[in-house]
Amino acid sequence: MQGHPLTSHRFALALCLAVIGACSAGADDTTSTTTTGSSTGQGTGGGGVGGAGAGGDGVGVSVGSTGTGSFQGEECGREAFGNAVPASVLIVLDKSGSMAGGDGQPDKWTPTVAALTQLTQTASPDLKVGLNPFPGGDCDAEFDLQDGCCRDVSPAPVIPVRPLAESGPTIVSWLAANDPNGNTPTLWALKYGYNIMRTLDTDGERFVLLVTDGAPTTADTIPGFGSVNVECLKLEDILAEAAGAAAGETPVKTFVIGSPGTEGVTDFLSQLAVNGQTAPAGCSPAAGDCHFQIGSANYQADLQEALDVIAGTVSECVFALPEGEDIDPDKVNVIIETADGPVEVFRDPAHLDGWDYVDSTQTKIQLFGPPCELYQSASGNRVVIVLGCETVVK
Repeated sequence: MQGHPLTSHRFALALCLAVIGACSAGADDTTSTTTTGSSTGQGTGGGGVGGAGAGGDGVGVSVGSTGTGSFQGEECGREAFGNAVPASVLIVLDKSGSMAGGDGQPDKWTPTVAALTQLTQTASPDLKVGLNPFPGGDCDAEFDLQDGCCRDVSPAPVIPVRPLAESGPTIVSWLAANDPNGNTPTLWALKYGYNIMRTLDTDGERFVLLVTDGAPTTADTIPGFGSVNVECLKLEDILAEAAGAAAGETPVKTFVIGSPGTEGVTDFLSQLAVNGQTAPAGCSPAAGDCHFQIGSANYQADLQEALDVIAGTVSECVFALPEGEDIDPDKVNVIIETADGPVEVFRDPAHLDGWDYVDSTQTKIQLFGPPCELYQSASGNRVVIVLGCETVVK
């Protein structure tokens, strides 16, 4: 069984800053000097953990600008300050009956509750987190075979997505008061989850985190009963839903954690992560290493580590431009300050290796590919937003 490349270092979400600006000429120079952060690790507990570090030093700064600096060796522009923008994560938690264990499977509910509880205490209090478990428990599949309780999911979050300082205690209370029961209507859990996140009033990136311990309930035909679980559709419909959410006008990406019991669908779960645009480079759905696969030997510790990695990754590459500044969006450049010196990053509309604006408001920038990995590779790295000179585009 393969595991997602996580990190053995535990992350708290870094709320870093953008500091010290300068500018450049040379807009015709399209060769980025960005280097790639490393990512290595070793599997544990049958699931696998390993990977790179987290960027930022967690210190906020005031917004403003002073002085001049240099970009590509030329003096121009002015210094600027900005802050990283926390992401928003909706935990879509499988609470089907199999999470309680039995039939040769371990109890997964108790350690899952413990790991999620720990997350609320260790991740940044500014990280926005909500909870929507499934199934909802308002349907009895034994008496509704055709539908199969496929829509037994709340269309609104049980715990709304808010900063962990606010939502954390409520999430902990809900987990402590509830037990697993029912089937696994993954399609509608994700459908409602994506809709919740699309309509959320937030500036940062939007994610759904699916934690599941088995194959989704899907439509089928049973001799003597006819069609069952009709509205659950097929696995390919779930994959299409994730791809559409990630590529939509308001993108919602999907992280996937597979608990013991999902060993037979690791290819599906990895493809779900690929379609949800959270899979690491070079992974293979066929190998089942594009998502976080957790084994039973060290389940709680490995799940906690996976949650910490996700919390430490989701919002570290989105930065707000300074407010109150008269900013020309065509005169913005980016530098990553590292222990080995500054690394200049060019705007990349293809979102492969550089930075670009998050949306049409042009008030936030996001790092993509190697620059994001570089920023995350060391805790002291900082993103520099440079104002006042022509943007260098790849």
